[in-house]
Amino acid sequence: MQFALIHSYDPSTTGPADAEVERWLELDAELTRTGVVVHESGFHPVDEAQDVTVRDGQVGVTAAPRAGSTVAGLHVVDVPGPDEALRIAARIPTAAYGTVQVRRVVQFEG
Repeated sequence: MQFALIHSYDPSTTGPADAEVERWLELDAELTRTGVVVHESGFHPVDEAQDVTVRDGQVGVTAAPRAGSTVAGLHVVDVPGPDEALRIAARIPTAAYGTVQVRRVVQFEG
């Protein structure tokens, strides 16, 4: 089963510490070594983001980020079930000051 582990936090109240880099590297190395990682990505700061909307056929692009929690990155893992996905999510450093949402990935056959 594949699960997306989507990590986010509110940059107006907290954020990653320099010390967490080593924890990220260790976790990434372990997930790669065990073969559970399908994909992983971190994102550049939210102030570089743009939101795209389409309303009544009109495309709108907003450069200003919304206030509140921001998605910092994601891992897609392939594990036997939700318990293992939750165990991995709890090890993501962002869980200590933000949240890690665990969502099963739809896998289309064909």
